[in-house]
Amino acid sequence: MKETAMLPTPHSPPTSPRPAARPDPVAVIARFVAELEGHAERAARAAREGRAVDALRAAGAMQMLLHSQAGTLRDALAAAQSKRVPLETRLAVRKALDGALAPLGRSVRALEAQAKARQARQAAIGAALRAAASVSGPARSYAALGRMAGAKHFAVTA
Repeated sequence: MKETAMLPTPHSPPTSPRPAARPDPVAVIARFVAELEGHAERAARAAREGRAVDALRAAGAMQMLLHSQAGTLRDALAAAQSKRVPLETRLAVRKALDGALAPLGRSVRALEAQAKARQARQAAIGAALRAAASVSGPARSYAALGRMAGAKHFAVTA
C-alpha cells in the first residue's frame, strides 16, 4: 500500500475581527432626542385629551427608549469628554446636547405641570364629593334647598 502524505489544506490566515465602527455621537443624540420628544408629545396630547392610559403608555415608551439606548448614549456622552475624540467632534456633541436638553426639559416640565393640574382637579372633585356626602339627610330635600335659597313656597313641577 502506498501511503499518501496529508497535505495541509490551504486556508487564509484568521482575520482579526474589525472593531465595530462607533456610531456618530451627534447623530445618536439627535435621534434619541427626536424619538423622546415624539413620545413626550404623544403623552402630552393624550393627557390634554384626558386619555390617561395612552399618556401612561407614552411615558412608558419614553422609559423603555432610555433603557434601551443607555449604553449608546453613555458612549456618545463620553465622546464629549474623551481626549481621544477630535476636538471638532467633542464640540459638536456639546452643541447637540445644549440644543437638545432645553426643549426636552421644557416638554418634561409641561408634562409635570399637566399632571399636577390634573391631580389638583381630581382632589377638588373628591373634596366636593366628600362634602356633599357629609350633608345631613333633610338638607338634601327640595324643600330644604328652597328654604336655603330664600323661597317661601317651593313647588316642584315635573
